[in-house]
Amino acid sequence: MDNQKVTVFRQKNKAGLTAAAIAGCLAVSPMLGAGVFLPQVLTTVPVLLLAMLGYAGPVSMAVCSGILAALCSALFGVWGGLSAVLLIVPTVIVSGVMLEHDHPFWESVAASGVTMFASMGVVVALLSLMAGNDVVTALTQIMREMLGAYSGFGDMVLTVMMQLGILAAPEGAELGGMTALDPQVREQLISSLVMLMDSMLRLELPMQMATGSVTAGLLGQAVLRKGVIAGGQKTEYPHLKTWRVPKGWGRILGGTLAVLYLLAMLVPQSMNTMFYVFSGVFNKVFAIQGIAAVCYMLDKHGKSAVWQGVVFIAGYFFLGSFAVMVGIFDQAMDFSHRREELDKDQNPFDPRRGA
Repeated sequence: MDNQKVTVFRQKNKAGLTAAAIAGCLAVSPMLGAGVFLPQVLTTVPVLLLAMLGYAGPVSMAVCSGILAALCSALFGVWGGLSAVLLIVPTVIVSGVMLEHDHPFWESVAASGVTMFASMGVVVALLSLMAGNDVVTALTQIMREMLGAYSGFGDMVLTVMMQLGILAAPEGAELGGMTALDPQVREQLISSLVMLMDSMLRLELPMQMATGSVTAGLLGQAVLRKGVIAGGQKTEYPHLKTWRVPKGWGRILGGTLAVLYLLAMLVPQSMNTMFYVFSGVFNKVFAIQGIAAVCYMLDKHGKSAVWQGVVFIAGYFFLGSFAVMVGIFDQAMDFSHRREELDKDQNPFDPRRGA
């Protein structure tokens, strides 16, 4: 690697990719409004913005950030727009700054992930403060008000949920198209949806915040660095096939999970949530480990990067449980035989470093 400083926020914009990114953001942004109720989905937004920043340039990232903030303001008011800015901007800035200051990949991942988690914590606190209630009640109230205020959009969302079987269709509800729902049917569906979201968010919110932060930190740095490398700049980027949990940390993570499981069995009232959150992070980490192990073996057998991309998409989005099992098995048995080669490199989070 040469000594030329990496530029992210001052790099040249690529006109074609910038236009395509903005057009894509405009096309999908109406669907992202409901993502406020799925924090793990929301944490993919900084990843997409960092991909735009790396591949297309800062203009696409800035314009699309503005579009998303404006959308949230239109749907949820000024505080919705402010929450959107607080959620996406700090992570994007920290990710770019860490890269421009030549911090190692894994340190940058940690900084970006912590920033994402802190940003979500601030947004949760802000929503709770403004609503004068806990954040789950605040979010479900926003959901009720939004579906009531935008009847056309609300009817579309409710109809799709009935068609997918997420909501039970009351008698008289129309499933054949996106026609307007009867006001009484609409109110029944909104009440059912609010109850469903309330029960789900009280269990899922902390876990999705934690796992979403891992996603934003790791994948955000990956796409940003791949983007600037594709643009001709040089920076450190460990390929997916090399991503692994250091052997010492594998024992730490597994032991912690076992202890939390026992505590959750003994004192479920106070430890269930902590166990659920940690188990989500544990599964995310070892799913990535499993995907990386398979990609390593594919590379050793001469398979193209396309195959590795297919494995990543399948393992990360569709076969998560299988990827977790593969990752744990690889951690315990090293069936991919990659640790002997790769552990020669120092990982800044390896507890054995410097020993």
